[in-house]
Amino acid sequence: MASKRKKKSAKEKSAAKGRRIFSVRLGLWIMAFGITFAGLLAILLLPHKEEQVTVQSPQPSQIARQQEAPEFQKPVTIDKTRPFVYEERIGANFDLLVWQADMAIIQTLALMGHGEERMVHKTIEPRFFYGTPYHYQEITIYTSNDREEFVNRLKTNLDRLLSNATLDRGTHDNQWSLFLNGQNTHVITLEKILERPLPGTGRLVLIIDDLGGSLHYARKLSQLDFPVIFSILPLMPETTEVVNFARSNNIETMLHLPMEPMGYPGSAEPGPGALFVDMDDIQIRSRVVQNLAQVPDAIGVNNHMGSRFTQDYRGMAIVFEELKKRDLFFLDSLTTPKSVAEKMAREKDLDFIKRHVFLDNVQDQNAIIFQLSKAENIAIKHGLAVAIGHPYPETLEALKKWSRLRNTNVEVVRVSELMATKRYRTAFQDSPEAH
Repeated sequence: MASKRKKKSAKEKSAAKGRRIFSVRLGLWIMAFGITFAGLLAILLLPHKEEQVTVQSPQPSQIARQQEAPEFQKPVTIDKTRPFVYEERIGANFDLLVWQADMAIIQTLALMGHGEERMVHKTIEPRFFYGTPYHYQEITIYTSNDREEFVNRLKTNLDRLLSNATLDRGTHDNQWSLFLNGQNTHVITLEKILERPLPGTGRLVLIIDDLGGSLHYARKLSQLDFPVIFSILPLMPETTEVVNFARSNNIETMLHLPMEPMGYPGSAEPGPGALFVDMDDIQIRSRVVQNLAQVPDAIGVNNHMGSRFTQDYRGMAIVFEELKKRDLFFLDSLTTPKSVAEKMAREKDLDFIKRHVFLDNVQDQNAIIFQLSKAENIAIKHGLAVAIGHPYPETLEALKKWSRLRNTNVEVVRVSELMATKRYRTAFQDSPEAH
């Protein structure tokens, strides 16, 4: 009997244990089901994303909570009578559009048989279009092709790459403005390069201003296979060294006389030895004499800056009196169209010439070579031309390259060869100015 009761007790314990396990499993299953059901119910009760609509009017308690909540947590009510559109930001990807326009310009150059070296950036300016930064560009392109043909090909490439680009003629006949989404992004100037030189001959004088700061640069200039005139600033660190080097190498020199510019003081500084309009006669005369002593071999003088001083009749008269005493000529760099130098030279019977071309306002080799080509054509048309450059590395490299490309019908000469007779002075005064 005892063994039977013991067996029955064991079975009861086992059954109880099984019921407990089942209860636990059932509880876990019910809990999991409840969580899943609650999640599904929450999803069904939430407003659909595409409608973004608040179905029920908020209760007062809800309104109070909304007022306390940050703005971005508040529900958005959409007018269901109007289509809901997700709009991208107006300025988005505008920099990419500008890049595509750049590619259209480069492709046009390639189609016209030109490389990227024909394109010179005069201005690259950071701007913004609806918060998106981009680079506004002013570009000069040197081409031997017809301008209208170039523009038409550019328009075709722009239409192929962009759907929102327009190309309008600018303020000059050879200038066009490119607009993307109505925003001006590029100004393109087309300059004509003559692949065939003009028939005829002429003489060209090349002057490099601002020398006196580097003997090394002066040495490099002397190695060119055509004469270059040194216009030397006074009171510079290596003025004396450059003067002595020029003398020992039979290089013609001029005094590059500093004069007051417009905007002084502030925007421009003419440097040591400068002449100013508020100086009295004695001060002006004294400085002219002192500066001439810095370049004792000078055969002439041209102005450094001087857009203000060359307009001053009294000051220029004193300068010309000192030049006349020494039988020196004056070359007007034409830093202002209001210069009185030409009129003064006639009154003082002083030999006078003037600049026709600045070579390196844009410090790029191809731009400088184009200016040299322009100077050649002026020399052929008018018999002579004067071109002025500055001691920039780009100018030196351009002169080296031009020595292989230049029109051999144009003779590069020393300035003394032009000043030998009065007829050259008259020719310079009568010939039209070119910039």
